[in-house]
Amino acid sequence: MNNKKSFKDRINDLKLTHAVNKGSGGSVFRRMFFMIRRYIRILLGFIAAYLALLFLLVEIERRDPSATIHNIGEAFWYSLVTLTTIGYGDFYPVTPAGRLIASVFVILGIGLLGFFVGFMMEFVSRIKPIILLSIHTAKPWYIFTDKSQYSMIFAENIKAVRPDAVIIYSGCQDDGKGSKAISVQWSAAELLERRGSLYDAHIMCLKDNEMENFLDAITLSDTGAPIVCLANFTPAHHPMNISFFSLTDCTARLFWQQYPVKKKNETILLIGFGAAGSVLLDRALELNVLYEDQSIHYHVFGNSDEYCRNRKKLSDIVSINEQSDERDSIIFHDSHWNTDEKLLAKADRIILCDDSEKDNIAVLQTLQKFFAFSGEIYIYNSNVRSIATPFGQTRDILTPAFVLHNTLTDMALCRHEMMRFYLGGAIPLWEDLDSLIKDMNYITTDHISLKVHMLLGDEAPCQPFDDIPSATLRKASAARNDMSDEQKTVLNKLEHERTCRFYLLHNYSYAEKTNDDTRENNLLKTFDKLNDFEKQMVEISWNLIDELASHKAAKGR
Repeated sequence: MNNKKSFKDRINDLKLTHAVNKGSGGSVFRRMFFMIRRYIRILLGFIAAYLALLFLLVEIERRDPSATIHNIGEAFWYSLVTLTTIGYGDFYPVTPAGRLIASVFVILGIGLLGFFVGFMMEFVSRIKPIILLSIHTAKPWYIFTDKSQYSMIFAENIKAVRPDAVIIYSGCQDDGKGSKAISVQWSAAELLERRGSLYDAHIMCLKDNEMENFLDAITLSDTGAPIVCLANFTPAHHPMNISFFSLTDCTARLFWQQYPVKKKNETILLIGFGAAGSVLLDRALELNVLYEDQSIHYHVFGNSDEYCRNRKKLSDIVSINEQSDERDSIIFHDSHWNTDEKLLAKADRIILCDDSEKDNIAVLQTLQKFFAFSGEIYIYNSNVRSIATPFGQTRDILTPAFVLHNTLTDMALCRHEMMRFYLGGAIPLWEDLDSLIKDMNYITTDHISLKVHMLLGDEAPCQPFDDIPSATLRKASAARNDMSDEQKTVLNKLEHERTCRFYLLHNYSYAEKTNDDTRENNLLKTFDKLNDFEKQMVEISWNLIDELASHKAAKGR
């Protein structure tokens, strides 16, 4: 507990606002000046040695009556044609000492020229990024800790929505392929020092190794810059300027918003149950609370032992291994997916969600070749475009909307602040919440797109909440305002059930006083047992539709 408390204190001590205009590394131009001065010193040293040889050659040669080199001009011309290996022969040394000096010019000619050319190339390569960075100091910077496949995909998507963004790969050498990005050998922290300001500067920890991303993000958190970290795990308490995300979670969020459940008794098959399938089912249980008396049946084919062991209260949410017509059900099958052809035939959707693209394609090929089915088929992490709808491709997930999730955070924070207002500040500030409770607010925000479906039906667009136009959100809000009190109560009951599902899925229990450290919550009771004040708080989630509409209207969306 002491370590946790000290870590939270460290979070509270981060003065991000104060750091925005505070530069700790000095001007980029000043650093460029020192770099140029160092190279000039080297160049001057070379010139001094060269002139000394020329003067020595003239002094030795002019004493000989047969000499052809009598002054500094003739010596310079001789050295020039010798160093360039041209050798006209109009001037040449005649004394043994002069020939010794000349041999130095001959031997070092090509070497010195190569050295000078290499020196100039290195000078240009070193000063080029400084010049580029100094030119673009006022533009938004996206600093990537590595030039990985994820970094390049995300950088491309950033440029699509922010053409003025400056993409910088730290700790990398310029590959010379004419990329519009800037590659430098400095670390992300050094780049921020060179910029001298945190305004519109972002650090992207998107290496292929997620543990390295986590360690990089924690190390760089002291810079005060906003950090995005690709990792499948999120610490309960972490610095406020770090935003963690995982590809599997973003995939699941996007899937149920793009392909929402269309009826209250859908039969859904999940074939292949690894990391992606587990998160997909979690998000389904948390988001798909859409109809009164719904009975969605999830059939899971794959190893689900660990999934069930971790979710101790799963049976409080759904009927387990027994199909119910009164509540949602999850049937965990021990048999192979292709043993029940009747189930395949009647399924409304089949989701091929194994972590292996190869295995998903193999199942799809078998399904097409041997079985009749009428439902929709979705295939995870694949570009196959036949009868199946692909989802979860990295290019679709690594977008500013899902990675930076600025609107998601704004709306989640808005919901939390509205809750604090209703409760008179009795709950912690946003920055003091652990990641699990923040996640609950994020899921509630994600559910806005499904709320629009609940209100508008087939008129609602199958889009993530961030892509829904403000006019559509206003229309959905108006539809709810036109409902009777009884209809609004039904919607509030569904919203309360959805919230309870989140807590139960994370092993919360009911208690008269909420305590997130012991996983106890006073709202884990039926809607009928809520008092009027608690029922009003349920309304907040529906009020987010109007809040999001106003947010988008202010941005011209």
